[in-house]
Amino acid sequence: MGPGSRPMVAASLAALLPAALCFAVDLSVASIEVTQGLQSAAGDLPLVARNATLVRAKISLNGQPSAQANVDAVLRIYAGGAEIPGSPVYSSNGPILAPVAPSSDNANDTVNFICLPPEGADIVFEVKVNPFGTVPEESTSNNSLTLPPRAFVCRRMVDLAYVPVNYTAGAGLPEPLYIEPGNGDAFLRAIYKTGDWNYHRSPLPPLVHSLDINISNTFLLNALNDIRQNQIPAAGFARPEFIYGWLPGNPYIGNGQALSTPGAAAFGNTDPFRYQRTFAHEIGHCWGQVHNQLLSGVVGWDIERQLRDPLSLPALMPSTKRDVMVPGLNTVDAWVASVTYLDAIQDARSACTAVDGGGDGGGGAEDDGAAALRVSGTHDHILRRVDLAPAMEHDAVAITPDDPDGNVLVEAFDALGVRLHAVRLDTRSCRESCAEAGHLHRATSLYANLPRRVGDASVARILVREQRAGAPGRPLAQLVRSANAPVVTRFAVGPAAGGVLSDATPGQRLEGRIRIEWSALDADGDPLVADLLYSPDGGNAWIPVKVGDESGSFEFDASDIPASRGPNGRFDVRVSDGMNNTRRSGGSSFVGNSQPPDVHFISPPSNETFLRGASVVLHASAWDIDDQLLPDSSVDWSSSIDGPLGVGRLRICRNLSPGEHVITLRGTDLGGLSTEKTVTLIVAPRTYATPNIDGEGTVGAQDLVLLLSDWGTTGLGDLDLDGVVGPRDLAALLERWGT
Repeated sequence: MGPGSRPMVAASLAALLPAALCFAVDLSVASIEVTQGLQSAAGDLPLVARNATLVRAKISLNGQPSAQANVDAVLRIYAGGAEIPGSPVYSSNGPILAPVAPSSDNANDTVNFICLPPEGADIVFEVKVNPFGTVPEESTSNNSLTLPPRAFVCRRMVDLAYVPVNYTAGAGLPEPLYIEPGNGDAFLRAIYKTGDWNYHRSPLPPLVHSLDINISNTFLLNALNDIRQNQIPAAGFARPEFIYGWLPGNPYIGNGQALSTPGAAAFGNTDPFRYQRTFAHEIGHCWGQVHNQLLSGVVGWDIERQLRDPLSLPALMPSTKRDVMVPGLNTVDAWVASVTYLDAIQDARSACTAVDGGGDGGGGAEDDGAAALRVSGTHDHILRRVDLAPAMEHDAVAITPDDPDGNVLVEAFDALGVRLHAVRLDTRSCRESCAEAGHLHRATSLYANLPRRVGDASVARILVREQRAGAPGRPLAQLVRSANAPVVTRFAVGPAAGGVLSDATPGQRLEGRIRIEWSALDADGDPLVADLLYSPDGGNAWIPVKVGDESGSFEFDASDIPASRGPNGRFDVRVSDGMNNTRRSGGSSFVGNSQPPDVHFISPPSNETFLRGASVVLHASAWDIDDQLLPDSSVDWSSSIDGPLGVGRLRICRNLSPGEHVITLRGTDLGGLSTEKTVTLIVAPRTYATPNIDGEGTVGAQDLVLLLSDWGTTGLGDLDLDGVVGPRDLAALLERWGT
């Protein structure tokens, strides 16, 4: 038979075979998508370093008419031309049944990888399908696809303090599980990409709110803003970029509300069906987003499975989800559109070079050295009036910056009527209800810090008026300093015993329930309110335990405040008659006991199943009321099967052994106190790597050459996934030699 007759014979034999067998298998990578929760069709949304990243690879069957089973791939990542530690990355869901026409709408139509790329402008992703030759192919020359370099930008960790609101007009304190890190902040973390979120409880006691929230929402917003602006810094803690108050259940008809857009303070609910989304929605206002009616438009992904609990939401978010800034949504209905997604990335408060956002609107530097008067109230837009609360004095706080677009002018005058200071405020930006589009709140918040003195002159009168260009606007409210300051007639602090104050002996340690009682007189007959203050260090830092108290007594738990530094715990009362402030100090004593840190899992969720070799994201929150944010070196991980897994707030683990693991997270503060939390996860068996490194079918010399070329680094020769190619990998290859 001559050479020319062979094709004819082959064609004749092929005609006798079933039609499906006439197609030789030829796999290639059709496309690669890199996303951190949302990605445009063009792939041009920014990527942020130090965030869990999903890589989705669509596989082409190149003309094969039916789905192909047992298809897997590996991902390699390069930075500056060098392969990064932890590369190659094995898939999270392979091998898959690769469809003829893969769709992004189906999670398992693509081979998926999770990774933590480093910061850099030249991060390269390369996916190779069928790396170990498990699917016989006619040719493997087209099995790899490399993306052009992508940038992973630097963004800073953003500080967000949360405040449990003791809503005594309703259900009291919110359920702790709903508001703690890893649960309350789930939606927030999933859609707003920063360097990370330092979401932690306020270092102050829970905020007591005794009025119906539907008529006192502005008072709550002003109180929260005061905690962020003035009280937390006065207590010696870093001023957070944002603050959020949690109400029990959903007593507010608007679901939640932000102080302003942009802004820094908001509150919301703990309704199981909406609380996570409401939180993200209100912080969206704080970033600067207004309400919209947008769809996500593209498929999204909850990469760390933040929203699996409590509503069992899947990781893939369909393109038909609505943007988080659409008012009135439940958590299950929402995701994020690009305009909202980009706002967090582009905001100065998340930029690596950012300074602390100032004022009510955020952004810009703050002057933290001024002695100020806090002026707050409610602007009724229907009656065109402002109801002002008593002004309180603060030391070394930020003066509110002027807003050129403001609709309200706040002016400060001395006793002779000379204007000392003026600032414009915008009280209109959060009028639309977050429960339904088009409905406007009748009243919104007004808040400003004004200087107490300008030169040698003290502020004696504050006037609030409508801002009008070229002419004085309508007066809305004023405060005038009266002739006489209040006189504190009694101030006592001691253990609480059944609602009664017990006298404290000198040097006695105050712990458990503590009670404060005060009384005062005012010669002018002005109504009086008080701030009750605590210092753990003899007067350098001051922590409010109750603000705006009119009852004359208050109880709290010592565990809600930092322990005193030796016998230097001190309590003060500050009483205001509207403009005059009087302060009285108590004695010093030991207060409270040191507390272990707050430690929480962000991911993984408990009872999740992973395939062997897949990336498991270990992500933690760790904060301490004495030490504040714990460093990475104080956060460590371990497995009940594999032992220590490393340290750090965020890391990837891919070498967990098959079986049921109890993962332990431990955070340790500077005093040696520690807190442990655990989750259970399952690692299912899978052949994720073989000694057949070249994918040619038999383990031999070429595989040995490839393994040795990666010796001491990483690569496909890292058969045990311990992060380095070494003797155990060589032993595994030789054991399979010739097979």
